[in-house]
Amino acid sequence: MKKCAILVIAIFVLGVCCGAADVFSSKISAQKAASLMPDFQNEMCKFEQNKYLKTSEASLKSGGDFKFIKDKGVIFETTYPIKSTTSYTSGQNKRISAIIKSITNKNYTYLEKNFDIYYTKSGDSGWILALKPTTAGQLKGELGSIIIYGLTTGHTGRISKMIIDTTNTKTTINFTNCKAVQ
Repeated sequence: MKKCAILVIAIFVLGVCCGAADVFSSKISAQKAASLMPDFQNEMCKFEQNKYLKTSEASLKSGGDFKFIKDKGVIFETTYPIKSTTSYTSGQNKRISAIIKSITNKNYTYLEKNFDIYYTKSGDSGWILALKPTTAGQLKGELGSIIIYGLTTGHTGRISKMIIDTTNTKTTINFTNCKAVQ
């Protein structure tokens, strides 16, 4: 029984890793991405984040509450290890806000100017969207890639995980216990 559980976990981990690698072989146009992506709604989730610092090989773990308001942006309310709030709204952190708004509002013009876009299905209801800066994009050299894992129920989607790979860090954020809000 124990060996069977270990085998199932190993297959799952390999599937997630291979899915991320495979997505970069599935380049698509902005228009195609917009047609494949689900609609998003306002929601609140719990999040857990692991930020790996490449230069020092240290990992920083944090977590708390996440709020996504489609017309405003996202807010991370970190509750551990220290309390803090980070807003990715139109006034603050404009680049991240532009990326998030482009994806959730299916306005891929900004993304197409700055990123190569990749997409693949993951299981029955899952999908993976990946962005890599173009050679002429504003973020080339700062950002390696953004990989977004999501699930679709009907026409509504939600993000379950993000991996943001920059020059100095690799940040993995997992979202759980999500619920719709007004």
